[in-house]
Amino acid sequence: MRRGRNLTRVAQWLEIPPEVLVNVPRIEVVGHLQFRVENHRGLEKYGPDLVVLRLFEGRLVVKGKNLVIGWIDGTEILVTGQVFSLAFQEGKH
Repeated sequence: MRRGRNLTRVAQWLEIPPEVLVNVPRIEVVGHLQFRVENHRGLEKYGPDLVVLRLFEGRLVVKGKNLVIGWIDGTEILVTGQVFSLAFQEGKH
């Protein structure tokens, strides 16, 4: 826990978001209509009902309906559609 606080202080001092220092994803959800993820490690599975993204330490599994990738690049993705759930699966891949 102490390491996390130290990283938060360093991020504040450098005036940057803490997720940049610790390789954690930043996830933004807009209702049940869309989600955006920064700091992902790649798209593992994609379909109209399921999106699986690789993360630094695991996966993000998103279930929904009519899921469509709005845009994607090396570290960021935007998906629209009806989002039912977001779940983290821990573990290195």
